[in-house]
Amino acid sequence: CTNDPPADHGLSSLNGIVTSATNAECCTKHFSWQKSGFCFSQMANPPTQAPTVTATEAGTLTVFYPVYGEGEGFCTNDPPADHGLSSLNGISTSATHAECCNKHFSWQKSGFCFSQMANPPTQAPTVTATEAGTLTVFYPVYG
Repeated sequence: CTNDPPADHGLSSLNGIVTSATNAECCTKHFSWQKSGFCFSQMANPPTQAPTVTATEAGTLTVFYPVYGEGEGFCTNDPPADHGLSSLNGISTSATHAECCNKHFSWQKSGFCFSQMANPPTQAPTVTATEAGTLTVFYPVYG
């Protein structure tokens, strides 16, 4: 899917072509059969099923653990002393931030635990000014 001018893809107009308001909607509508997710992968900020881990993520531990009693509760890989703990003995740990949030805070309607991640998972991509194209609608490009 694209929002490039039609001429960029050998089309004279969009007459008769079903358009969508967003790139994600276009991919879902026209390319949901793709097992590779290629259509979504071409987006400036594709949706993710899990967050990406970056070198800037806070903390120094190789595991994540839940912190209760500080607001809504969240998961962290900060040293235990940062949260008033002497050790992680007896505390359930997880290999990833997402796994910890799912295990300990899946009941949160606000999604606060996930929002504390360096790159939280999204249900839909974010739109940025750098996304290609000039049209306000997206359309499928086959072939």
